[in-house]
Amino acid sequence: MTNAEIALALRSIAELLAIRGENPFRIRAYERAAMFLEGFPQDLEDVYHAGGTNALAELPGIGKDLAEKIGELVDTGKLQFLRDLEQRVPKGLRAVMAVEGMGPKRTQFVWEEFQVRNLRDLERLVRSGRLSRVRGWGTQSVQNIARAIETHRAFGKRLPIGKARPIAEALLRHLERSQLCDTVTIAGSLRRWKETIGDIDLLATSAHPERVMEFFCGLPFVARVIARGPTKANVLLRVGIEADLRVVDPDVFGAALHYFTGSKAHNIHVRTIAVAKGLTISEYGVFRGTKAHKGKRIACRTEEDVFRTVGLPYIPPELREDIGEVELAEQHRLPALLEAADLHGDLHLHSDFSDGSGSMEEMIAAAKRAGRSYIALTDHASVMGMVRGLKTRSPQQRGNVAAYVRRVRAAAAKVSGIQVLVGAEVDILPDGRLYLSDAELRQLDWVIGSVHQSFKQTPAQATQRLLRAMDHPALRCIGHPSTRLIGGRGELALDWDAVFRRAAERDIALELNASWVRLDLDDVRCRRAQSMGVRVCVNSDAHHPQEFDVTYGVHQARRGWLTRADVLNALPWSKLQQWLRRGRA
Repeated sequence: MTNAEIALALRSIAELLAIRGENPFRIRAYERAAMFLEGFPQDLEDVYHAGGTNALAELPGIGKDLAEKIGELVDTGKLQFLRDLEQRVPKGLRAVMAVEGMGPKRTQFVWEEFQVRNLRDLERLVRSGRLSRVRGWGTQSVQNIARAIETHRAFGKRLPIGKARPIAEALLRHLERSQLCDTVTIAGSLRRWKETIGDIDLLATSAHPERVMEFFCGLPFVARVIARGPTKANVLLRVGIEADLRVVDPDVFGAALHYFTGSKAHNIHVRTIAVAKGLTISEYGVFRGTKAHKGKRIACRTEEDVFRTVGLPYIPPELREDIGEVELAEQHRLPALLEAADLHGDLHLHSDFSDGSGSMEEMIAAAKRAGRSYIALTDHASVMGMVRGLKTRSPQQRGNVAAYVRRVRAAAAKVSGIQVLVGAEVDILPDGRLYLSDAELRQLDWVIGSVHQSFKQTPAQATQRLLRAMDHPALRCIGHPSTRLIGGRGELALDWDAVFRRAAERDIALELNASWVRLDLDDVRCRRAQSMGVRVCVNSDAHHPQEFDVTYGVHQARRGWLTRADVLNALPWSKLQQWLRRGRA
């Protein structure tokens, strides 16, 4: 099984346990393990076959019980514990729980009280009006759930990139190991790093295309072969998404990669330029003349050749959406997009002081290993009782800001070679005030303010909430500004230009949260922030020492046309210190 399939099984267990109302710490363990495995670079099958369950148990957050379950999945392709849970909990309730406003407790309630077993049952219940009369629900709450059902349906069969990419990479590894392919790569929207993926496109070259097709269609994580020919196959994977594989001649690989990367609008624009020059572009190359089958092929081996032949520099895949990139390429004015190596710091991460699963020392050391030269440790300061961390005027030593500052400084002293700011992720309350007092905020080096409750405010209320927060002199960054969860929770209704203007006036950064669950800001708003002079901060929001990879966030920034100059934590430490001092002044 692929890592993605194993992670999906663990997530399924977590969701089913949550619906049954089981121990939240046990549920969290499954969720954390799934998140870790989705980003784990090695195949778990290889780890298991090399060292058995003992080797699996040594992985962070796995342990003996989960190692045995993973071993069972690898050996049999099934997991009896999961099958038993599925017998006790209707399969459709996982989709019900995913609807914004439901969650495990409400899902359990409608299942037990109204026999809701799937999304259709929930929709019927909402329309009937019976749920509005139940104490603790109310008309407004039920109307929000009705809208959320539509949002959930609109998301459809698309997968978040963080789930689709590991699956595609697993397919890639299997094809490479087969030794049947000379070249194999990801194409389509996944290569353009779109935040949600409808299907997986793979492109290969091989001297034995029919054997490649046979191997691909016979992979164990293929549920069904939809279509198969000598050079092309379309399959449905067991995770519920389709995958296409095309094998092309090496001489036309560049043209095919350009064509199958897309987007369609970008390809049409480039073809239009070619036609004006008396050329034709297709997946088989660039031809002189207006009919490919009659003209002489003049370029096709690499993408650079294809672009160069029509008079364009290479356009990075993330930009190929036909939103101005072709015009800038014609003028040789494409931006030098952000690279992962440009990031010096990470200004949003959590330790076990709040809801993280690594100690302060472990998180600092992990950030150093990830190549960061500075970080801000930003444990939660939240009004929500279920969230541990800093509590305003806390009588307990643990939640006291002064005690927290001392703990962070002591932890930082134990790890050399990295600068550590004492920070906090502070709740922005519904009226725009920050949760901590002014005296408490003044003790911190870095304050990132985030909305964690009251998501259904009117546009005017939500906008005023952020504007008021940004007027506080201690605030330096807005965390995950839209509050969305991809495929789950919708966005805050905001006047975004008003938010960008205030951020520019106050020199406050807006976060691009690199977690694939959020990717917030989205690409369109990254570009708008850039145009209005607002700095973006690409942060990991790490809650575990293994979560410092910001790959998804960097590619989202590139889709938003961001350069190193647009990103706050691309500043070296000395420049960041100057920026922080300016803000204090």
